[in-house]
Amino acid sequence: MRRLLLVQVLLIGFVLISLVQSKRGKRIDLYQQRGGDILQIRPNGRQVMYNSLPRGSAFRWTKYRSADGYYVIPYITTGLFDLEEKMIIQNAMKKIEENSCIRFRKRRFEPDYVDIQNQYYQGCFTSVGRLPGQNVLMLEANKQATCVEHDIVIHEMFHTIGLWHEHMRYDRDDFIKVHSENIDPMYHSQFAKVPKGESDTFGVKYDYRSVMHYAKNAFARSTQLVSMETLDKRFQNVIGKVKDASPSDYRKICTLYECKVCRGDIFSGKALDDGSQGSEQTPKAAPLPKIPKEPEMPLIPKVERKTCEDKFSVFCQATIGERSRGFMCEMFNGSMKTWCCESCGAEASFSDGFDQYFAV
Repeated sequence: MRRLLLVQVLLIGFVLISLVQSKRGKRIDLYQQRGGDILQIRPNGRQVMYNSLPRGSAFRWTKYRSADGYYVIPYITTGLFDLEEKMIIQNAMKKIEENSCIRFRKRRFEPDYVDIQNQYYQGCFTSVGRLPGQNVLMLEANKQATCVEHDIVIHEMFHTIGLWHEHMRYDRDDFIKVHSENIDPMYHSQFAKVPKGESDTFGVKYDYRSVMHYAKNAFARSTQLVSMETLDKRFQNVIGKVKDASPSDYRKICTLYECKVCRGDIFSGKALDDGSQGSEQTPKAAPLPKIPKEPEMPLIPKVERKTCEDKFSVFCQATIGERSRGFMCEMFNGSMKTWCCESCGAEASFSDGFDQYFAV
């Protein structure tokens, strides 16, 4: 009887999942959307840009602390999101919490807070750092278009925490060439280079694999044109294509907030061998992906991937345990292995670019 009830619950769950997936809109391209994704440099915005908020900035989220000493970002969700979208947003928060001293908590009475909104034709944007009062984190999600993908949500949350874009660094000319002639003049501010005396990179090497890096054709007048050319050709099709934050992204956050622990290790703020691509020719921590020569610009080579993760972690972890794994994971002709790959211990084989090199 209990098994029959469990089967019915699972069946309802998969029907709901199917309905959710069928209504999701096309992924919004952060690097082509009108106005960009940083509120301060949208039209009428404040024209001050940093690779990261300066050390000791008053715009960090250091106003609120938890009982165990973590920095708290209060938030509310006024936008309407479906179950899958809520899970993606929550998983992004969880990932940041696991790798830094930042904690997201539902707002109680705090005057400064993040308001996660969802409005038609608004795209994906937020402000960099903490502003007084309401801080809008816009994640448009509907049948036509969506910002609610893990890498986009992480990118926008990193802006909220205090990170700007990687390609704005004062030393970027040693790593990329910006082709202004291919960029619409109204978006030239998106590629402004910040002088050394006005920005802070915290000594972190330039990272082509940062989730905060724009793509090669970002804001180009045509998607067939290159707006940013990597001087190391191996990374031309890597920038802007990663699926998660890199170690250097978290190192900046941990340094900015003086975290005691970063990415699970004791953190002193000193230089880490984080594998980012900087002044050295070859990263030390991870092998570089092999990128085939491209006679033409746009195609991203496909690499077979053997790792997998739960698409709906909360659902999977709640329904699959040690005792029930064998039975549960074979249900629906093995479909459970697709939805709950990690919990089932299965392996998925699919192709979606170079993201397997960059997951944290």
